[in-house]
Amino acid sequence: MGITIFKSIIKNPYQKLFLMTLFKRAIYVLMLFLGIHVHAQGKHITVDQGKVSLYYEDEGKGQPIIFIPGWTMTSQFFSKQKEHFKENYRCITYDPRSHGQSTKTPKGNTYLTHAKDLNQLIQKLELTNVVLVGWSSGCATIYEYVKLYGLGNLNRLIFIDEPPKWVGDTKTEWVYGSFDDYRGSLKDLISDRHGTAEGTVKWMLKKNTDSVETKWMVNQMLMTPNDVAVSLYLDGLVSDYSDVLKNIDGKLPLLFLLRDSWNDSAFDWIGKNVPTAKIEKISSHAMFWEDANRFNKVLESFLKEKN
Repeated sequence: MGITIFKSIIKNPYQKLFLMTLFKRAIYVLMLFLGIHVHAQGKHITVDQGKVSLYYEDEGKGQPIIFIPGWTMTSQFFSKQKEHFKENYRCITYDPRSHGQSTKTPKGNTYLTHAKDLNQLIQKLELTNVVLVGWSSGCATIYEYVKLYGLGNLNRLIFIDEPPKWVGDTKTEWVYGSFDDYRGSLKDLISDRHGTAEGTVKWMLKKNTDSVETKWMVNQMLMTPNDVAVSLYLDGLVSDYSDVLKNIDGKLPLLFLLRDSWNDSAFDWIGKNVPTAKIEKISSHAMFWEDANRFNKVLESFLKEKN
């Protein structure tokens, strides 16, 4: 009887499509759990006088786009963008030092050093007219890069859901929170790294993610050592890139992808200080993962706009 029912389901094209989709989803989640990266063609490149090896994936041809992950995140979070953009662009994702599969180092765990590493990656891959896409704290790497090397080799910049500074007056500024807000989160990070990672994953996703996928994301974050996570957290906490961002305005195309939950603070600040920038609303901090199709369409539309 079970076989008869199965055959009747297969004959229905819509149910067959559903089963195929469900099967593909199960396989994909299993591969995430096992740490298998679909279509990944990872390589390593040395920076910092050969002291550090950066893991990166480089696929496609055309204008180069580099995706920069956020705090303790990895290149694998951008797997859905790589599969999409490699068709028409040279799509590059990488793990910053002490993240993912890159070398773990006791020194240089600041966004300034990340910017220097990024520059060496760009130079060694002989990239020109580069598009940089920073997610969360990956935006700090972009700001530090611009401070050090200027805009000469850049085509446009995309900032995913990140203010130019973390700490300030939430009533009058575009910031994540006050210092009092961060005092508790910093203590939690020091005392319970795993719990902090789980909390971060839940915060950055709008949809209910299955436990296997959530566990995969947490494990990706935990590939960054605890002391490095604290170092980068503190670096972000005390940094203010407001003036850097203001000085970029009008010099090349800028796109901010921002959550609705910022309310008016982000949109007001950008309108006043970076008036030439374009703003697109996104549903969550990690919408590029949750709703990749929509995210990719928004990003691709911006990439096709003329300078």
